This record gives sequence, structure tokens and C-alpha cells, in this order.
Amino acid sequence: MHVKDNRITYVETDNTGTETYNLDHQVRACLRGRSMRRRVYNPDRLKYPMKRIGKRGEGKFKRISWDEALTEIADALKRNIKKYGNESIYLNYGTGTLGGTMAKSWPPASTMIARFMNCIGGYLNHYGDYSTAQIAVGLDYTYGGGWALGNGMADIENTKLIVLFGNNPAETRMSGGGLTYCIEQAKARSNAKMIIIDPRYNDTGAGREDEWIPIRPGTDAALVSALAYVMIQENLVDQPFLDKYCVGYDEKTLPADAPKNGHYKAYILGYGDDGIAKTPEWAAKITGIPAERIIKLAREIGSTKPAFISQGWGPQRRSNGELISRAIAMLPILTGNVGIHGGNTGARESAYSIPFVRMPTLKNPVKASIPMFLWTDAIIRGTEMTALTDGIRGVDKLSSPIKVIWNYASNCLINQHAQINRTHDILQDDTQCEMIITIDNHMTSTAKYSDIFITRLYNFRTNGFRFRCLCIQYGLCHFCRSSDQTIF
Repeated sequence: MHVKDNRITYVETDNTGTETYNLDHQVRACLRGRSMRRRVYNPDRLKYPMKRIGKRGEGKFKRISWDEALTEIADALKRNIKKYGNESIYLNYGTGTLGGTMAKSWPPASTMIARFMNCIGGYLNHYGDYSTAQIAVGLDYTYGGGWALGNGMADIENTKLIVLFGNNPAETRMSGGGLTYCIEQAKARSNAKMIIIDPRYNDTGAGREDEWIPIRPGTDAALVSALAYVMIQENLVDQPFLDKYCVGYDEKTLPADAPKNGHYKAYILGYGDDGIAKTPEWAAKITGIPAERIIKLAREIGSTKPAFISQGWGPQRRSNGELISRAIAMLPILTGNVGIHGGNTGARESAYSIPFVRMPTLKNPVKASIPMFLWTDAIIRGTEMTALTDGIRGVDKLSSPIKVIWNYASNCLINQHAQINRTHDILQDDTQCEMIITIDNHMTSTAKYSDIFITRLYNFRTNGFRFRCLCIQYGLCHFCRSSDQTIF
């Protein structure tokens, strides 16, 4: 950023290095990065602490001093912790500011707010998120623990076939880091065929693909089941790989205590519990893809190795989405493409990171953790929520409802959450959740439900280290010096 007379004048792109693919790539500012100056000086940007004076959601506030704001927050925390315990304090999910060591908003457990709360007894945890709740659980069960990573996009140069299920980095990870450029360059080096399976023709295609196969939304699992049917029937699976690494593929790898015909192969061929053979004709009626094309795709995947099979986060964002993510992951498992150059796990591509000392947030003394999507339930029926009925982790039962919400760099309370009318009714009743604290720059739809609003500085106006997020194919760390010294 270029500054003149203590004011940002323009954002310059990265013009250093030799611009050599996969070695010295320039990380140019994306459209959002280039517009940051406009966000700083936007006339709608909020500059002072404010207190709600109308009903929640009306957006009626009055300006207050920092001392007043901090006193209101401190009093609410002390009052509710004394009456309900630290389990009544909740840190909301938010990804409004990423990449920094100090100012980051995600994950909530790595924020300055988490450190503060851990110093005074802790807060209610959550697990899962709006982006990856289903795939995180599905692939955890599939691969036996932890977040399932894929090969990097640069590894496409070692593959012969690329199959993308709803994976659209040209839009979802558009950046000057050049992930789409990486795909282009790697594909050119491998001369691999690229097939995109997506309900719509997306920007990652845009002429780069060799074939686009449109599919009815939410039917990916049916397609994969039919692909597996053809592969099994035509002996296109990697049987040695399945015998060595896969539990429950067939009768001989089925655990002793599992029911007869409870294995994957039985489900696909139709002698499992449902008795339905997952034929291409069966899948064609569900997916809208002709049976002949399903058969051809199965043969392409089954006879081409290595194959880079990947899924984005779109297919799993629906009810039972974890089953879709698991189904797609079965393709590289069936064909032995896991753990090899040019292959993949069926997950989204991995990103690189640099080991670095992060801000210590200390240990949270509160053990309870709720499914992130059920935070509204934890407001209205918190003490009824149990491990058995609601997936509570760490404890058998919640001891209190949510009474205070920290909402940092997040528009998730209203904008991202489902059932907006229900959420509105819950949040508008300030006898239930007694205090909502928002830290942000603009009056978002979520901020309108705040009791106290505190403004914040943008990351580039603070000193600190910044890291890459998910949009480039190598590790990156840079030190950011405050771009100007003006308060507003």
C-alpha cells in the first residue's frame, strides 16, 4: 500500500521476482485486496463504540465512549458468569479476518477474545462450521481420524486424469495467489484430461476443461455408487490396495462383529440391506446423467492412473452431506489413487503452511462443546441439551444456556445462519441471550442485533505477521507494518 500525507493512496501489485511457475510466483493483489483502500475510507464505516437503544434488529444505536462500552461488557460478563458460569459465554464463528497472528477471527479458539476468556474461566466451545461441517465428519470416519487433506493442485502435473466434483477454485478461491493459474500450468505439463462434474458450468472450466458433466444438485453419491458398480463388475478396482488398506470393502475385510453383507461391495451390488443394485440405469434417473455416460466415466477413471479426484465444499453442504463426501472419497480408494503422486484422497486440494509461533491463547477450562449450528438452541433450551440428543461433547449435559455472545468479524448470526425468522425471534428477546457484543467495521445484518458495537482496525493498519490462507500453492509469511497512523 502506498501512503501519502498519512493517507493510503493506492494498492500496488506484487512485481518482485522472476515470475517462474512453482518457484518464484508473484502474488498479485486480487480484486478484494485492491479495493481495501475503499473499505478504509468508506463513508459507511463505523468509527466509534455504540450502544443499542431500540429493539434488536432495528439498527438503532447511540454513540458511547470506550470506557462506557468496556464497562457495559465487563458488567455483563461478571453478572452472567457469577449467575450461570463460564459455559454461558459463547464465541461465535466468524471468518471476516484471516491470516494474522493477533487480529485473526478464525478459528475462534485462536483469537485474542479466546485468550481473554481463558484468563477469566473460559467459554462454551463449538465444533464444526458453516463451510465444512459435513465433509469434516464424513472424511474423518472414512480415513480414520483428523482432517483429510488432498494433494496440492501443483501435483496435477503428475496426473493423467482430473475429475472435479463441485470444486471451483476460480470462484471460491479467486486470488492473486493464482490457484487457477497453477491448475492451468500443471495441466499443461501433464496433458491430463479434465472432467468437471457440477450442476452449472463454472469459472474453473471456462474452456480449461475437456468435458463438463452437469448433474442434479445433491445426487453425487448416486453417481459415484453407479461408477463403483461398473468398476466392480468389470474388475477395474485396485483389489490389492483394498485388501491392504480398506476395512469393510468386502466380506473378507469386514470386521467380525459386523452384520453379514454389511460391506461396501454388498451395498453397491444390491445384496445389502436395501437390496438395490446401484446400476448406471438406476443412477441415471436420479442424477440426470445418461447411463451410457456413467459407464464411460467409470471406465475412464478405472483404467487411468494416476487420477486426481477432488471435491469442493459445495456438494456436502446439505442434509446428509457427509455421505456425499464419503461417496466421492471412495473413488480414489477403489482405484488406489490415495497417497501417490498425481492422485488424491477425494478431498479438496491441500494448502501449504509455514511453522510459526502463534499467539498463545492458553487452555480453555470449559470442557463443553456444542455443534456450531445449534447455538440458537443453546440459547433457548441449553440446559436440556445432552450428548445423546444434541451431540454435546466434553460433558453429558449443558449446565446453562448461552447468555453472552462475542461476535468478532462475523456476519454469521443472521446472514449465514439458516431459518432467519426463527433466529430473529430468538435474538430479539433479550431476556434469553442478555448481551451480544459485535466487533466489526460496518453495520451488518448481524451487527444490528448487538447490544454493544465496537469498531476495529483493519489488519493492514496494525503491525503483525500475516500468512497465506487457501488460495496459493506454497507457504507464505510476511510482516505487515501499519499502513497509516490515522485513527479513522
